[in-house]
Amino acid sequence: MKAPMECSMKKLLVLFLLCLFSAGLLAADPKEGTDYDLISPAPPKGSGNEVEVLEFFMYTCPHCKNLDPKLQEWAKKLPENVKFHHMPAMFGGSANLHAKTYFALEVMGEAKRLHKPFFKAIHEQKRRLRNQKDIEKFLAENDVDLDKFRAAMKSFTVQTKANRAAALMRRYGIRSVPSMVVDGRYRIKNTPTVLETTDMLIEKTIADRK
Repeated sequence: MKAPMECSMKKLLVLFLLCLFSAGLLAADPKEGTDYDLISPAPPKGSGNEVEVLEFFMYTCPHCKNLDPKLQEWAKKLPENVKFHHMPAMFGGSANLHAKTYFALEVMGEAKRLHKPFFKAIHEQKRRLRNQKDIEKFLAENDVDLDKFRAAMKSFTVQTKANRAAALMRRYGIRSVPSMVVDGRYRIKNTPTVLETTDMLIEKTIADRK
């Protein structure tokens, strides 16, 4: 029979090696095809160190809802040169209505305040929010001026934003959400390390410009 001390040392060694292995996985460079895809055709290489990051999402998507708290904390720590924007996906039906609602609230300066409550209403309160009447009821409960909201929904600005979102989806090959896009050239897969991959590709984008 092995001594207790010997068994304990072996267990500690195994745990140590597992920790090293896990750390190695986390530190590994993201791999094309596994962690992200190259967008084709690639946009012209930019200059300077400013990088745009987009998150394509849908309010009805449970994966988007689950990612959002981590995403918000991640976004708070971004350097000034990284410009992050939410981009609601235009997949038709209620997705398009929710996208236009987001853009209307963005025009009104209310999108940030109501982003989390909109997710909560659909996923936790089980509200359908599939038509403008239901959405307006939700907005009224959250002290939104409905006259301004209706005007914004019909505005040229919101229509332009919706058209741009649809065009970017086609350009970047967005077929599922959440999808992060870095610099218009990397489409990142929704894996447990999606934000770490995004950070690394931001760094790679800047390094490739030098």
